[in-house]
Amino acid sequence: MAENTDVILLTGASSGIGRALAQRLSQSNYRVIATAHERSLHRLSENGLVESPRFLFRELDVNNAEQRAKLIDEIEQLWGGVDVLVNNAGISFRAVVEHMSDEEERRQLETNFLAPMALTRLVLPSMRRKRRGRIINVSSVGGMMAMPTMSSYSASKFALEGASEALWYEMRPWGISVTLVQPGFINSNAFRRVRWSAESDASRSHHDDYSVYYDNMSSFVEKLMTHSFATSDSVAKKIMKVIKMSHPPLRVSGTFDAWAFFALRRMLPRSLYHSVLYRSLPGIKEWGKTC
Repeated sequence: MAENTDVILLTGASSGIGRALAQRLSQSNYRVIATAHERSLHRLSENGLVESPRFLFRELDVNNAEQRAKLIDEIEQLWGGVDVLVNNAGISFRAVVEHMSDEEERRQLETNFLAPMALTRLVLPSMRRKRRGRIINVSSVGGMMAMPTMSSYSASKFALEGASEALWYEMRPWGISVTLVQPGFINSNAFRRVRWSAESDASRSHHDDYSVYYDNMSSFVEKLMTHSFATSDSVAKKIMKVIKMSHPPLRVSGTFDAWAFFALRRMLPRSLYHSVLYRSLPGIKEWGKTC
Protein backbone atom coordinates (compact mmCIF):
# COMPACT_ATOMS: atom_id res chain seq x y z
CA MET A 1 0.00 0.00 0.00
CA ALA A 2 2.60 2.51 1.14
CA GLU A 3 4.11 4.49 -1.73
CA ASN A 4 7.11 6.76 -1.56
CA THR A 5 4.86 9.81 -1.51
CA ASP A 6 3.20 8.68 1.73
CA VAL A 7 3.46 10.91 4.79
CA ILE A 8 4.92 9.23 7.86
CA LEU A 9 4.65 10.59 11.39
CA LEU A 10 7.15 9.06 13.83
CA THR A 11 7.17 9.70 17.56
CA GLY A 12 10.14 9.14 19.86
CA ALA A 13 12.74 9.63 17.14
CA SER A 14 15.61 10.75 19.35
CA SER A 15 16.80 7.37 20.63
CA GLY A 16 16.58 3.60 20.34
CA ILE A 17 14.22 2.14 17.76
CA GLY A 18 12.88 5.58 16.88
CA ARG A 19 16.33 6.91 16.08
CA ALA A 20 17.19 3.86 13.97
CA LEU A 21 13.89 4.11 12.09
CA ALA A 22 14.35 7.85 11.52
CA GLN A 23 17.77 7.17 10.01
CA ARG A 24 16.31 4.56 7.67
CA LEU A 25 13.42 6.84 6.70
CA SER A 26 15.83 9.70 6.00
CA GLN A 27 17.34 7.56 3.22
CA SER A 28 13.94 6.86 1.65
CA ASN A 29 11.65 8.97 -0.52
CA TYR A 30 8.83 9.14 2.02
CA ARG A 31 7.75 12.47 3.44
CA VAL A 32 8.59 12.21 7.12
CA ILE A 33 7.91 14.13 10.30
CA ALA A 34 10.31 12.91 12.99
CA THR A 35 9.32 14.08 16.46
CA ALA A 36 10.90 14.18 19.89
CA HIS A 37 10.34 15.89 23.21
CA GLU A 38 11.71 19.42 23.45
CA ARG A 39 14.55 18.32 25.76
CA SER A 40 15.77 15.66 23.31
CA LEU A 41 14.96 17.23 19.91
CA HIS A 42 18.59 18.31 19.52
CA ARG A 43 19.63 14.64 19.36
CA LEU A 44 18.13 14.27 15.89
CA SER A 45 20.75 16.52 14.31
CA GLU A 46 23.43 15.15 16.64
CA ASN A 47 22.61 11.69 15.29
CA GLY A 48 23.41 12.87 11.78
CA LEU A 49 19.86 13.57 10.61
CA VAL A 50 19.35 16.61 8.41
CA GLU A 51 16.10 18.45 7.74
CA SER A 52 14.97 18.82 4.14
CA PRO A 53 11.74 19.69 2.31
CA ARG A 54 10.60 16.08 2.75
CA PHE A 55 12.16 15.28 6.16
CA LEU A 56 11.08 17.54 9.02
CA PHE A 57 11.90 17.73 12.73
CA ARG A 58 9.14 18.70 15.10
CA GLU A 59 8.92 19.08 18.85
CA LEU A 60 6.26 16.87 20.37
CA ASP A 61 5.45 15.97 23.93
CA VAL A 62 3.06 13.12 23.17
CA ASN A 63 1.23 13.82 26.44
CA ASN A 64 0.48 17.42 25.45
CA ALA A 65 -2.96 17.55 23.77
CA GLU A 66 -2.40 21.03 22.36
CA GLN A 67 0.90 20.03 20.73
CA ARG A 68 -0.65 16.88 19.29
CA ALA A 69 -3.54 18.75 17.69
CA LYS A 70 -1.32 21.55 16.40
CA LEU A 71 1.09 19.11 14.76
CA ILE A 72 -1.62 17.08 13.02
CA ASP A 73 -3.23 20.28 11.74
CA GLU A 74 0.14 21.45 10.38
CA ILE A 75 0.68 18.14 8.58
CA GLU A 76 -2.79 18.27 7.05
CA GLN A 77 -2.17 21.81 5.82
CA LEU A 78 1.29 20.96 4.51
CA TRP A 79 0.91 17.47 3.05
CA GLY A 80 -2.77 16.56 3.27
CA GLY A 81 -2.60 14.43 6.41
CA VAL A 82 -0.74 11.45 7.86
CA ASP A 83 -0.69 8.20 5.86
CA VAL A 84 1.44 6.17 8.28
CA LEU A 85 1.50 6.80 12.03
CA VAL A 86 4.29 5.10 13.97
CA ASN A 87 3.57 5.36 17.69
CA ASN A 88 7.01 4.62 19.10
CA ALA A 89 7.50 7.03 22.02
CA GLY A 90 7.37 5.35 25.40
CA ILE A 91 8.75 5.17 28.92
CA SER A 92 9.30 2.36 31.41
CA PHE A 93 9.08 2.43 35.19
CA ARG A 94 10.93 -0.20 37.26
CA ALA A 95 8.86 -0.77 40.40
CA VAL A 96 6.79 -3.42 42.13
CA VAL A 97 3.06 -2.70 42.36
CA GLU A 98 3.37 -1.51 45.96
CA HIS A 99 5.96 1.09 45.03
CA MET A 100 4.01 2.91 42.30
CA SER A 101 2.10 6.08 43.17
CA ASP A 102 -1.11 7.13 41.43
CA GLU A 103 0.76 9.93 39.66
CA GLU A 104 3.48 7.56 38.42
CA GLU A 105 0.89 5.05 37.22
CA ARG A 106 -0.87 7.79 35.26
CA ARG A 107 2.40 8.94 33.71
CA GLN A 108 3.17 5.43 32.54
CA LEU A 109 -0.27 4.88 31.06
CA GLU A 110 -0.46 8.36 29.52
CA THR A 111 2.78 7.96 27.60
CA ASN A 112 2.50 4.35 26.47
CA PHE A 113 -1.24 4.04 25.93
CA LEU A 114 -3.36 7.19 26.15
CA ALA A 115 -1.06 9.33 23.98
CA PRO A 116 -0.80 6.80 21.11
CA MET A 117 -4.58 6.43 21.15
CA ALA A 118 -5.04 10.21 21.11
CA LEU A 119 -2.73 10.58 18.10
CA THR A 120 -4.51 7.71 16.39
CA ARG A 121 -7.87 9.43 16.83
CA LEU A 122 -6.45 12.60 15.27
CA VAL A 123 -5.15 10.90 12.11
CA LEU A 124 -8.04 8.50 11.46
CA PRO A 125 -10.52 11.00 9.91
CA SER A 126 -8.06 11.82 7.11
CA MET A 127 -7.24 8.14 6.60
CA ARG A 128 -10.91 7.22 6.40
CA ARG A 129 -11.53 9.92 3.81
CA LYS A 130 -8.75 8.43 1.69
CA ARG A 131 -9.81 4.87 2.62
CA ARG A 132 -6.17 3.99 3.17
CA GLY A 133 -3.53 4.34 5.82
CA ARG A 134 -1.82 2.44 8.57
CA ILE A 135 -1.26 2.63 12.28
CA ILE A 136 1.92 1.00 13.60
CA ASN A 137 2.12 0.75 17.37
CA VAL A 138 5.44 -0.26 18.86
CA SER A 139 4.47 -2.56 21.70
CA SER A 140 6.74 -4.97 23.56
CA VAL A 141 7.12 -8.55 24.67
CA GLY A 142 5.88 -6.96 27.91
CA GLY A 143 2.55 -6.53 26.16
CA MET A 144 1.95 -10.28 26.09
CA MET A 145 3.78 -11.39 29.25
CA ALA A 146 4.37 -9.56 32.52
CA MET A 147 7.56 -9.49 34.56
CA PRO A 148 8.00 -8.62 38.25
CA THR A 149 9.03 -4.99 38.91
CA MET A 150 7.53 -4.03 35.52
CA SER A 151 3.80 -4.20 36.30
CA SER A 152 2.90 -0.68 35.18
CA TYR A 153 4.90 -0.98 31.99
CA SER A 154 3.21 -4.26 31.12
CA ALA A 155 -0.19 -2.79 32.00
CA SER A 156 0.38 0.08 29.54
CA LYS A 157 1.47 -2.28 26.78
CA PHE A 158 -1.36 -4.77 27.48
CA ALA A 159 -3.75 -1.82 27.10
CA LEU A 160 -2.10 -0.78 23.84
CA GLU A 161 -2.39 -4.34 22.53
CA GLY A 162 -6.07 -4.62 23.41
CA ALA A 163 -7.05 -1.27 21.90
CA SER A 164 -5.01 -1.95 18.77
CA GLU A 165 -6.68 -5.32 18.28
CA ALA A 166 -10.13 -3.71 18.54
CA LEU A 167 -9.01 -0.97 16.15
CA TRP A 168 -7.87 -3.61 13.64
CA TYR A 169 -11.48 -4.82 13.35
CA GLU A 170 -12.91 -1.29 13.23
CA MET A 171 -10.58 -0.01 10.50
CA ARG A 172 -10.44 -3.02 8.18
CA PRO A 173 -13.57 -1.97 6.23
CA TRP A 174 -11.88 1.38 5.56
CA GLY A 175 -8.70 -0.12 4.12
CA ILE A 176 -6.65 1.02 7.12
CA SER A 177 -4.23 -1.48 8.61
CA VAL A 178 -3.24 -1.71 12.27
CA THR A 179 -0.03 -3.47 13.31
CA LEU A 180 1.59 -4.13 16.67
CA VAL A 181 5.36 -4.56 16.53
CA GLN A 182 6.54 -6.52 19.58
CA PRO A 183 10.27 -6.20 20.32
CA GLY A 184 11.81 -8.27 23.08
CA PHE A 185 15.26 -7.71 24.51
CA ILE A 186 17.44 -5.44 22.36
CA ASN A 187 21.19 -5.07 22.61
CA SER A 188 21.36 -1.50 23.89
CA ASN A 189 21.83 0.63 26.97
CA ALA A 190 18.08 1.23 27.28
CA PHE A 191 18.09 -0.47 30.68
CA ARG A 192 20.03 2.54 31.97
CA ARG A 193 17.17 4.85 30.98
CA VAL A 194 14.53 2.98 32.95
CA ARG A 195 12.65 5.18 35.40
CA TRP A 196 12.50 4.36 39.09
CA SER A 197 9.49 5.38 41.11
CA ALA A 198 10.16 7.41 44.25
CA GLU A 199 9.60 4.35 46.45
CA SER A 200 11.47 1.83 44.30
CA ASP A 201 14.46 4.16 44.19
CA ALA A 202 14.40 4.47 47.97
CA SER A 203 14.05 0.70 48.32
CA ARG A 204 17.36 0.12 46.55
CA SER A 205 19.16 2.33 49.06
CA HIS A 206 17.41 1.18 52.22
CA HIS A 207 17.59 -2.56 51.51
CA ASP A 208 13.99 -3.25 52.42
CA ASP A 209 11.81 -6.30 51.62
CA TYR A 210 11.81 -5.55 47.89
CA SER A 211 15.43 -4.55 47.36
CA VAL A 212 16.39 -8.11 46.40
CA TYR A 213 13.74 -7.96 43.66
CA TYR A 214 15.37 -4.89 42.15
CA ASP A 215 18.92 -6.20 42.50
CA ASN A 216 18.10 -9.49 40.82
CA MET A 217 15.81 -8.20 38.10
CA SER A 218 18.05 -5.26 37.16
CA SER A 219 21.09 -7.47 36.64
CA PHE A 220 18.93 -10.09 34.87
CA VAL A 221 17.52 -7.60 32.37
CA GLU A 222 20.93 -6.00 31.81
CA LYS A 223 22.44 -9.40 31.04
CA LEU A 224 19.66 -10.30 28.60
CA MET A 225 19.94 -6.97 26.80
CA THR A 226 23.71 -6.86 26.53
CA HIS A 227 23.82 -10.41 25.17
CA SER A 228 20.93 -10.06 22.74
CA PHE A 229 21.61 -10.37 19.01
CA ALA A 230 18.73 -8.01 18.22
CA THR A 231 19.43 -4.30 17.79
CA SER A 232 17.36 -1.16 17.48
CA ASP A 233 18.20 -1.14 13.78
CA SER A 234 17.05 -4.73 13.24
CA VAL A 235 13.68 -3.80 14.76
CA ALA A 236 13.57 -0.61 12.67
CA LYS A 237 14.19 -2.75 9.60
CA LYS A 238 11.12 -4.83 10.46
CA ILE A 239 9.03 -1.70 10.89
CA MET A 240 10.17 -0.53 7.45
CA LYS A 241 8.94 -3.84 6.03
CA VAL A 242 5.56 -3.30 7.71
CA ILE A 243 5.36 0.18 6.17
CA LYS A 244 5.94 -1.31 2.72
CA MET A 245 3.67 -4.38 3.05
CA SER A 246 0.45 -4.47 1.07
CA HIS A 247 -1.38 -6.36 3.80
CA PRO A 248 0.56 -6.23 7.08
CA PRO A 249 -0.49 -8.57 9.92
CA LEU A 250 -1.91 -7.42 13.24
CA ARG A 251 1.16 -8.59 15.16
CA VAL A 252 4.82 -8.76 14.18
CA SER A 253 7.54 -10.13 16.46
CA GLY A 254 10.31 -7.56 16.57
CA THR A 255 12.93 -9.98 17.91
CA PHE A 256 13.47 -13.74 18.07
CA ASP A 257 12.87 -13.93 21.82
CA ALA A 258 9.52 -12.20 21.38
CA TRP A 259 8.53 -14.92 18.91
CA ALA A 260 9.86 -17.61 21.30
CA PHE A 261 7.87 -16.27 24.26
CA PHE A 262 4.75 -16.12 22.09
CA ALA A 263 5.28 -19.74 21.01
CA LEU A 264 5.94 -20.83 24.60
CA ARG A 265 2.75 -19.20 25.80
CA ARG A 266 0.77 -20.86 23.02
CA MET A 267 2.19 -24.33 23.63
CA LEU A 268 2.20 -24.63 27.44
CA PRO A 269 -0.91 -24.88 29.64
CA ARG A 270 -1.35 -21.63 31.57
CA SER A 271 -0.53 -23.11 34.99
CA LEU A 272 2.64 -24.74 33.67
CA TYR A 273 3.65 -21.62 31.74
CA HIS A 274 3.49 -19.42 34.84
CA SER A 275 5.20 -22.06 36.98
CA VAL A 276 8.09 -22.36 34.53
CA LEU A 277 8.57 -18.60 34.34
CA TYR A 278 8.35 -18.20 38.11
CA ARG A 279 11.02 -20.83 38.70
CA SER A 280 13.19 -19.10 36.09
CA LEU A 281 13.26 -15.78 37.93
CA PRO A 282 16.73 -14.83 39.20
CA GLY A 283 17.33 -15.41 42.91
CA ILE A 284 13.70 -16.35 43.49
CA LYS A 285 14.58 -18.35 46.62
CA GLU A 286 15.62 -15.12 48.31
CA TRP A 287 12.42 -13.27 47.47
CA GLY A 288 9.83 -12.86 50.20
CA LYS A 289 12.32 -12.84 53.07
CA THR A 290 11.70 -10.01 55.51
CA CYS A 291 14.64 -7.71 56.09
